[in-house]
Amino acid sequence: FSEVRGMGLLLGNVLAPQYAGRAFELLTLCSKHGLMVLMAGPDVVRFAPSLVISEADIDEGLARFVAALKDFIAA
Repeated sequence: FSEVRGMGLLLGNVLAPQYAGRAFELLTLCSKHGLMVLMAGPDVVRFAPSLVISEADIDEGLARFVAALKDFIAA
């Protein structure tokens, strides 16, 4: 990512220039790993979890995101 914007749990992550325009591809891979993320434009992946999310759920979500990122970078 080239930039992380937002506050608290609401974050927009701007893809690095070499991945520009591929946010939907990353969103699709996250979905395959059982993680819901949003697209905020062709270059931005947004996290918007529940405000009452547990720490265990955050850890699980991040693990799923890392797995999706590995697939994304390998593609």
